[in-house]
Amino acid sequence: MLPKRRRLNASDVRRVLSVGRSLRSGVLAAKFASGPEALRVAAVVSKKVARSAVARNRLRRALYQALSPLSGHGDLVVFVQKVPTPPLSRAFATDIVEITKKIFPPTH
Repeated sequence: MLPKRRRLNASDVRRVLSVGRSLRSGVLAAKFASGPEALRVAAVVSKKVARSAVARNRLRRALYQALSPLSGHGDLVVFVQKVPTPPLSRAFATDIVEITKKIFPPTH
C-alpha cells in the first residue's frame, strides 16, 4: 500500500477527472493532471469489474503495489477496466509502464 502522502483524496480525484487527460493500456485506463508536487495516485476498481468487495480490494492493493515505484510530478487516477489473468501485479506493472511512457516520454 502506498503511504497516505502519495495517495489522492476524493476532492483531488474529482479535480483530476475533470481536468486530466485520458490514457489507456491493456486492462488499465488512467487520467493524468500535471502539477508541481510529487506524483500522487489513486486506484479505482468498479463494481462492474469485480462484484465482491474482497475482490475489488485485492485488485486495488495489487495496483497500488505496481504503482509504488513510480516517480514524477502530478496526479494520476488509474482505473481497472477488466480483471487481468494472474499474476495481478505483473499484468498491472506492464500496463503501468506503457501508461507512464505516454505521460513522461523519454528524453534523448
